[in-house]
Amino acid sequence: TYVNTWDATLPPSIVVVVEGLNDARRVRKALNISHPDAVFAINRGGKKQRGYFDKKANTWKLERTVVEEVERKAGWMRDDSKRAEVVIFTDPDVAGRQYRQNFIKYLPLAKHAFVSRYRARCKKETNWHDVNDCGVEFATDGAIRVALKQARTPKGRYKWMKKAWLTKEELKEKAWITREELEERGLRQSHLRKLNLSNIEGEVSAKRLRQVLGNVLGIGECDAKQLLRQLNMFFSPEEFEEAMKNTVELLESGKADEWDFTVGSDEDFGFDPNAYIPPGQAPPGFE
Repeated sequence: TYVNTWDATLPPSIVVVVEGLNDARRVRKALNISHPDAVFAINRGGKKQRGYFDKKANTWKLERTVVEEVERKAGWMRDDSKRAEVVIFTDPDVAGRQYRQNFIKYLPLAKHAFVSRYRARCKKETNWHDVNDCGVEFATDGAIRVALKQARTPKGRYKWMKKAWLTKEELKEKAWITREELEERGLRQSHLRKLNLSNIEGEVSAKRLRQVLGNVLGIGECDAKQLLRQLNMFFSPEEFEEAMKNTVELLESGKADEWDFTVGSDEDFGFDPNAYIPPGQAPPGFE
């Protein structure tokens, strides 16, 4: 397997796309990557931001030059046998999910990594962040490594051999969960799911369920249509069931809005014994 995360004279073996410079620093530290092109920040400070909010469309968008630059750094614009793997690793919020949509449209072969909002929360107020703000920069090294190890390509949206988008009818045939099943699970319309809740009088709305589930999965708050699309595109039935279990646990415990409540595994998969370690540095976890 082609691996290069440090030699700047060669193309990198992976390009991780994050939102900001602080996110990029965290990913570099977690993966012990020194190659200048291995981690790409969408926004790099200054007045000109390449990720922006389109008020007319009411959504977060990217300048087209961002996608082109990622393609160039990964070697996707040329016939290169050492093309890098591209992983989109945006923040676990609405803006992060909408940024992903740009990459799904223009880079459908890129992989996507997710970290739960409960594993990427700001724990201390700063000049730039409030407690409970979320971002990749707040995730632990282990959570970042796990997220990138589990990165996946969008399912069902792209005909790989024909290089064409699926129709709506074809997408429905490939879907593993439907609108009706979302409603049965209390995630759609005004359905109230009966839970043993001590702080919400025994009932929770579909909107509240989706909010906490989105935080657990790392996709941000979604309406029913957006949630259905995200589940079918990125997650398996087993991952959904585990996330629902954590969602119910969070709501029943009254900890769904606490910054220090963690869900899922923070298992550190260790480091590659064959990876280059610069002189004077210890492998990750052995500092």
